[in-house]
Amino acid sequence: MRKFSYGAVSNQVFLGVLLVLTLLPFYMLIITSLKHQDQIIYHFWTPVLPLHFENYVGAFKQTWRFIGNSILITVGIIACVLVNSTLAGYAFARFQFVGKGLLYSLILVLMMVPAFLLLIPQFILFKQLGLLNTYWAQIFGPMAGASALATMLMRTFFEGISVSLLEAAEVEGAGDLRIFGQLVLPLSQPVIATVAIINALTGWNNYIWPLVVTSGDKVRPIILALSNIKGPLDQAQGMQFAGYVIAALPMLILFAFATKSFISGITAGAVKG
Repeated sequence: MRKFSYGAVSNQVFLGVLLVLTLLPFYMLIITSLKHQDQIIYHFWTPVLPLHFENYVGAFKQTWRFIGNSILITVGIIACVLVNSTLAGYAFARFQFVGKGLLYSLILVLMMVPAFLLLIPQFILFKQLGLLNTYWAQIFGPMAGASALATMLMRTFFEGISVSLLEAAEVEGAGDLRIFGQLVLPLSQPVIATVAIINALTGWNNYIWPLVVTSGDKVRPIILALSNIKGPLDQAQGMQFAGYVIAALPMLILFAFATKSFISGITAGAVKG
């Protein structure tokens, strides 16, 4: 029989309070998205009938094209970061070259620079390149900063791969590109999944940079379009909350399917094997 412990009980109570505080905003978001204005005013904390699923229909009609923009931008950021970080991480882990330590240190320094300090220089750069109000600006801007953390995770993981395994592949006549593509990358799926998820969240929720470099609706992501959801006076607020739920669904689905790989990759990338 387990011995009673005040410490264990207090820990459970504390964790329970944290769980409630974490889930309460999601609960309020869901129930508010199914209400009209008078229901929100008079029944703020509780669900109430009838449930107005037409809020979701109206919100989806106004946001579906912006969801497509966000998917395109997010996939572009993930692809660019993975290409940069896997190649750079493999080079730092596998090869010796002049200035290796200094270059890697400079990459790590990028992680310490606040993003808002780079906002104006990046804007001027993309303006001079003629890339304002394009998908490319929304992809390349976040990709540049995100590649630093991704490179660190990749290098740490690659250094944990058995050197004897790589040497055996060399003895069999495999070149560096073949070893990288057919041996290292398949073994690195956990950390690749982790980097992909981190950058999916970053790209999907990025607000300031798209606000600065876009104008009009053509390439606007969903996060900027949510504030423009409109509807009848008694339905507008519920439709906005429904839009928030719709915008969150892609990331919730991604995380539901990739949680195991994410945890595995974080663990493997944080500790050398």
